Amino acid sequence: MRDATMQLNILKRKRINARLDQLTSYPLTIIEAPMGYGKTTAVRQYFEKSGIKPVWLSFHSQASFSGDWEKLSLEIKKQDQQAGAALLSLGFPADVPQTEQVLAVLSRFASEKQRVIVLDDFHLVNSSRLNQLIEDLVIEQLENLQLILITRNTIGFNAAMLVAKGLCRTIDQQVLKFSEDEVRDYCELSFKGIAPADLKKICVYGDGWISLTYMLLLGLERGIPVGLNLSLEALIEQAFFQNYEKTIQEFLIELSLMTAFSEKQAAFVTEFVDTGAMLRQLRQENAFIRYDEREQCYTIHAVLLDFLRKRQHFSGEQLKIRYRRLGEWFLAAGDFQEAYRLFYLAGEPLLIFEHMNQPEHITPLMGKFEGFWPLFKETAAAMLFAYPVTGLQFILVGLLHGDDEFSALALRRLNQMEAHYQNRPELAAGRCTRIRAEIMILRKFTVFNHADQAAELNDRILALLDGRQSYIIHRENEYTFGSPNLLYMYFRDPGRFRETAKLMIEKFPVYAQYTDGCGTGTDYLVRAEYSLETGAWEDAASNAEKAIYKAATKDQHGIIICAHFVLLRLKLKDGRNNEALAGFYQLEETIKALNNPRYNTTLALCRGYLFAVLGQPEKIPFWLQVGDMKVSELFNQGVAFNYVVYGKAVAAARDFVRLEVLTETFVEFFSLFHNQLGYIHNDLFKAIARYQLGGLEAGVMALKIALDSARPDGIILPFIENAEVLLPMLEEVLRQTPDDVFAGRILGESNTFMTNQKKEKLPSIVLTQREKEVLMLMAEGLKRDAIAEQLFISSVTVKTHLQNIYKKLDVKGKNAAINTALQNGLLDRE
Repeated sequence: MRDATMQLNILKRKRINARLDQLTSYPLTIIEAPMGYGKTTAVRQYFEKSGIKPVWLSFHSQASFSGDWEKLSLEIKKQDQQAGAALLSLGFPADVPQTEQVLAVLSRFASEKQRVIVLDDFHLVNSSRLNQLIEDLVIEQLENLQLILITRNTIGFNAAMLVAKGLCRTIDQQVLKFSEDEVRDYCELSFKGIAPADLKKICVYGDGWISLTYMLLLGLERGIPVGLNLSLEALIEQAFFQNYEKTIQEFLIELSLMTAFSEKQAAFVTEFVDTGAMLRQLRQENAFIRYDEREQCYTIHAVLLDFLRKRQHFSGEQLKIRYRRLGEWFLAAGDFQEAYRLFYLAGEPLLIFEHMNQPEHITPLMGKFEGFWPLFKETAAAMLFAYPVTGLQFILVGLLHGDDEFSALALRRLNQMEAHYQNRPELAAGRCTRIRAEIMILRKFTVFNHADQAAELNDRILALLDGRQSYIIHRENEYTFGSPNLLYMYFRDPGRFRETAKLMIEKFPVYAQYTDGCGTGTDYLVRAEYSLETGAWEDAASNAEKAIYKAATKDQHGIIICAHFVLLRLKLKDGRNNEALAGFYQLEETIKALNNPRYNTTLALCRGYLFAVLGQPEKIPFWLQVGDMKVSELFNQGVAFNYVVYGKAVAAARDFVRLEVLTETFVEFFSLFHNQLGYIHNDLFKAIARYQLGGLEAGVMALKIALDSARPDGIILPFIENAEVLLPMLEEVLRQTPDDVFAGRILGESNTFMTNQKKEKLPSIVLTQREKEVLMLMAEGLKRDAIAEQLFISSVTVKTHLQNIYKKLDVKGKNAAINTALQNGLLDRE
């Protein structure tokens, strides 16, 4: 071994730093090269130099991104408590409205100062949803937010499109590769007294690959001459691995099951004595073990990790033991998702079932761990019988998932459990009745929106529980399923609107008694909604207010939104438009503070409905203007109420050809749960489209069908809210059938509605010429400073124009403003 000692130093690479100095010029920077080219080190060194504190997330295993969303949110929370908490609560977005909510949070996160998010080892994640989220974020071009992807490859990610649009730049292997001068500087910095001949050989053999260069230097220190043409793996073996005693070699191999770990975690998992001392030695003696002082966490470089994993040579049983040990660590730390994933890899489903079978361990995230669905599919029914609380949780997730395969499996398993527990005299009576009650609670989801069957089950459940609370459903569980109208979901049979409402008022409050208050306020809400649709205006108002007060006692925000929706529609009916909008904005502010994606989607449906009634389609959420309905779970967007709002948005935009075509497709969605109010709205859409496209006679024929659909139940408000278009047709219906009392009542109320609307008619939305110029240049991809230069105004003035545009269109970001303006003809492109 040479007398000289190789020092562990990091070369300051001015050339790479100069490239990274352009970071703010692009929303996305991709740093792509094979392992060992110093990608992560270069970026970390740059940020240490620049003083910028990035949000840094390193991926550690081949998995979907969903499990890492919590980690990213927690990292953001360290810099912005409110933004991190919001993202954590919203969860990884599953559809367009949730994505918009996440983008709005990130926009606020970057509103006041420069923010950078780094996703390291991005190649380990295979998630089309993450790719789409990144694409949406980059296209939005948030002024102070930059994203960096550090990756070995961009397979599956459409980087070319973003590069072509000027939104992304890449730093590739050829750029990262150390130049000859940098190799020389690095060698002289790391190995004092290196011979010129050795230095020349390293420049040739290393060819700019820094990991190989480092290992050649380490080998040189260990007496291995440069020029033996050893592979990197062989060099690691001879220059690094063989120089440690067997105990440390075995310790390193055990550590390679993890890529990031604390000292305590390493000690627990490996069960080695003197773990701390060995880690400190490894950290001091080589550059492949890194310690993050802030996180108090060790990481192993990918080059060494690959080397060690090839030497694991664990038998299947040994590997399972280690996965189990690691799972036990995460279980003790309260990270149930990661623990369950590792127990699944360890082939220990029993550990998962035992832990999940304890009611106190039930969490909303229990169905999110990697391996959940394979485990559910592979598990025999007998296992569910033995661990019924676990089985019931699996079944609940399956029933609500929306995937036909899993829903069918969940229903099959539920039937098996129900049959198994029908008569079990050998079980303690209390335990058996408790399980049967929980089975019946899940059975309610299989008869969803059958009010009579749900009510019957409620009575039986209450008797079985005998005052006890459900394990499976709590007050935090969903009750209104994204719909801003509860009665809409359960009214499925023509002529039974009143009967359905009466049944819900009398029987549904029982549900709250065994779910710690879930659904509290249903009785008053249903009274309000029935009165609203049938024209008992004063009863609607008083019961909606009572529902709000009662629901608030148990934090039933879904009920509260629905009740406010009643009051808002009443105000629009009376022409109190400004009061209605002020009330909605106040409600929106209150509910959005909860960061609940489903409540936020419900608010979007309320917003869309209200602005459609007001004839301002520009202010309807863009995804509802264009019908971008990407649903991952059965009850995500109001049980097809989103299609009511979509239809109203298209009608308000006066796109009657599209509206007529859509009425043919909407039937499919309303048919799923036989939503009679959905059918009535759809009949109205047909009448509106046919009148505008085919004249009065065609419109009247269609309107008569809508009237006949609503007549048995006395439903009038949907007609009144469309009065501006329907009035000529209603008048013709009454001319033809003057004794039609129902149509006469609607005509009278519609005339009153139109008179009221004239009192507070909202002004049309118009962009000034300068606002159009700013938004058009923004649509072409120019940033604020470039727009200012082209228009000969200040950057501050551009910002003011953008803020005015956002306020006029009631949107949160640039992309939403551009899309909305183009969709509604406010920004014509040549």
